[in-house]
Amino acid sequence: MWVVLSVCLVAVLLLKLALIVHDTVKIWRAVNKLPSPPGAHWLAGHTNQGPYDPGFQWLLDTVAAFPRAYTLWNGPVPMPTLVHPDTIKPLLTSPTGSVKSPLYLLFDDWIGKGLALSDGALWKRHRRLLTGSFHFDVLKTYVPVYNECVEVLLGKMVKLAAEGKPMQVEHELGQCTFDIILRTACSHHSNCQLKEPLKDGEMDLLSATNTMTRIVTSRMVGNPLYINPWMFRLFSPQYPAWERAVGYAHKVGDGLISKRKEELKKKMEDGDPLTSPRDFLDTLLLARDEDGVSLSEKEIADEVNTFLFGGHDTTSSTMTWVLYAMAKYPEHQTRVREEVDELLADRDSDWITSNDLSSLEYTSLVIKEVIRMYSPVMLPSRSLTAPYDVDGITLPVGTTVAINLYQLHHNPTVWGHDHMEFNPARFLPGNLAALDPFAYLPFSAGPRNCIGQQFAYNQVRFLTARILKRFRLSLAKGEPEPVPCLTIVVRPVQEILLNLEPRNL
Repeated sequence: MWVVLSVCLVAVLLLKLALIVHDTVKIWRAVNKLPSPPGAHWLAGHTNQGPYDPGFQWLLDTVAAFPRAYTLWNGPVPMPTLVHPDTIKPLLTSPTGSVKSPLYLLFDDWIGKGLALSDGALWKRHRRLLTGSFHFDVLKTYVPVYNECVEVLLGKMVKLAAEGKPMQVEHELGQCTFDIILRTACSHHSNCQLKEPLKDGEMDLLSATNTMTRIVTSRMVGNPLYINPWMFRLFSPQYPAWERAVGYAHKVGDGLISKRKEELKKKMEDGDPLTSPRDFLDTLLLARDEDGVSLSEKEIADEVNTFLFGGHDTTSSTMTWVLYAMAKYPEHQTRVREEVDELLADRDSDWITSNDLSSLEYTSLVIKEVIRMYSPVMLPSRSLTAPYDVDGITLPVGTTVAINLYQLHHNPTVWGHDHMEFNPARFLPGNLAALDPFAYLPFSAGPRNCIGQQFAYNQVRFLTARILKRFRLSLAKGEPEPVPCLTIVVRPVQEILLNLEPRNL
């Protein structure tokens, strides 16, 4: 009997292996029909060419040569890459592109099955339960938090200016945006902006997040063997740092959840139950389906970890490039400042309200152009659930397809040959009307667009206006031109240093 069972087991395994080989060959035959940059190694693919090397020159050259779609070989693994609105739009607007690719499993230990990674019925349920957290009326309640957090940042900037020291832009903005997400999502006052620098071996939530993003990026664009979770755990020298950082982040998140549950329990016992959420964490804990079923503890933890990461990293990156652009292009800095001065002309305070944000029209143009230039999120990807046609070539089910947003936003056939020039006028209504709606996708599009996009956009406009109201920014002399690099989001290789000149208001 054991012999028969063993033979059956071997037969099943061989059948599964045969199916995997069959599907792989089918995908390879299809993707080989797409154009591909020359020089791919049979085993290393394009990896040795440094497709994601800092500066992204390979990406710029490639989109100029292949302005619609091409196949990137990540080692022996093909990744058809879409870089034009015509090839992207059908994918994002149909169920065919509704499933995130296996690359997102690199985040699995960290953020589990939150909105960013889940699919199907689970994703639809979570999206439905959480959408209310980002309603306009809810976002308005966060504005006082923005004001309070940026006031701490401005105080630090005043001190730096008095001491004649430049501002380390990414460092300071990273702390400020992390302060904001902790307070708006979890009402947690971390005081992270004023803490002393960490000593060797110490960790906080921000440093843990930075460690995890760095390691995910290295797995995604580095040695393709480490994409496999078992290969990563058994052989990668980065795994101990990853395990420590993930464990720390989960401990902090679980602590925030436990503390809030105790608070809600006490309010219930005291006869004063909370009837409407005060923040994102309340929404998670109070959310119920039509039949009264709540989110599980694991689901709540996954969403907390998802939003503490997603609500900070992209905003911090965007703001870093916004302030750099304002320093590099003083004529645009002046126009933004004049707009803010006019808005606040008759007020005793420079605190900004939610109603003010719609009046920051030129500021919005500048921010959109910065996001186009530096595309904080570069490489969303999907796993095809149905055959997908790309310029007459049918990609089969199961193919991993990437959308390179940096290349889309620098596609000369879409944005013109001046795409490397900083020009906010591109986003004036008349100019924007001439573009395909899928030419600009900072928050993706379709059913799986970013749920927190308005939260992030409000925050960037708010921070930009308040900082430029108080300071004139200029590039520190002798500093090299910042080089963008990919670490999940696009950030500078080296810290950007800006000189600060307080305004006499």
